Amino acid sequence: MPIKTIKIVIAGPYGAGKTTFVKTLSEVLPIETDVPIMKSSIDGKKSTTVAFDYGRMKVREDLVVHLFGIPGQERFSFMWKIIARGMHGYLFIVDSSSEERVKEALGMYNFFRENFPSTPHVVAANKQDVPTAVDIPTIKSILKVPYEVKVMPLIATNRRSALFVLVTLLEEIRSYLIEMSRLR
Repeated sequence: MPIKTIKIVIAGPYGAGKTTFVKTLSEVLPIETDVPIMKSSIDGKKSTTVAFDYGRMKVREDLVVHLFGIPGQERFSFMWKIIARGMHGYLFIVDSSSEERVKEALGMYNFFRENFPSTPHVVAANKQDVPTAVDIPTIKSILKVPYEVKVMPLIATNRRSALFVLVTLLEEIRSYLIEMSRLR
């Protein structure tokens, strides 16, 4: 039985939890391109991704998922399309610890929706375990997420939570591929 590979991009703004998500799920030692930042950010981060994070996971005997976490800072936006080339779907992670952090994600989310309009995706509201977490309907409203796109709670440090989000995205990709094959 031939092994199928799926390329998934993990997108979202700085500090949303992309690197953590890749580390949580990868079955191989993840490749990280984090560099120290001069001063700690408000949320205590001491590093930032400058190229991409990479992880791999075998979902079934015949299915391997490659995870590419992209840098979230606007200054690295020139890389977003390059890394996204050939992706089967993307996971857009947003820091849901405050409405301010959710609003910071709007520009990048719009970039992905405009440049990859038919690519299956799921929005993951990370940090749902903090007391100030924004609820899912509010996140959907702030980001103007289309009705058919799922917005899911996520705790990126929790393997079960991360896996649930990944499997949901894989189901969206599968449905999309079936629909595309019917149209041919």
